[in-house]
Amino acid sequence: MNQTKFISRRTFLTGVSAAAIAAASPALFAAPKPKAKALIILFSRSGNTAYLAERIHAETGAPILRIEPKVPYAPRYSDMTDGAREEIRKWSRREIKTKIPDLSGYDTIFICAPLWWGHLDTPMRTFLMDHPLAGKTIFPVTTSGSSSPAGVVADIHKLCPKARIKPEFWVPGDEARKSDAELKTWLKKSGF
Repeated sequence: MNQTKFISRRTFLTGVSAAAIAAASPALFAAPKPKAKALIILFSRSGNTAYLAERIHAETGAPILRIEPKVPYAPRYSDMTDGAREEIRKWSRREIKTKIPDLSGYDTIFICAPLWWGHLDTPMRTFLMDHPLAGKTIFPVTTSGSSSPAGVVADIHKLCPKARIKPEFWVPGDEARKSDAELKTWLKKSGF
């Protein structure tokens, strides 16, 4: 006895639709791509750059790693300029006392540092000599008395040749505490 079973068109289409949804479900219901894990690496002598780093922390939640030289600079600007200028001129190193954690878990690094005589300050430069951040995305955040950010970007490219350097945020040091709106706009344009 040969019995042929027929299914209704509705049942057939429902089954085909269910199979198509099941096949596509990994793409439809995939977990969202996690945001890049960011870290703020900071050196600030006078507090202007630290202010920007703290604002970035408030906006992104990224932790701050403060770079501290083993021998601190003199607190008065006039007392530290000659020695700091010579360090910049000679591309000297300055020993760092900060314990550096494992950086492999971070994709994005904010380098928050002042410009000294048109270049990246010596403590941050020393850090980057030891940790060139290969494969990381770097966002330079700088302050200065009169220098343009071109020198610091060139320094970071030289010290971190295998990193992706993004457009910088720069503000004169004495305007750092008045730059919240500009910083937020830059962060938004940068994907944060």
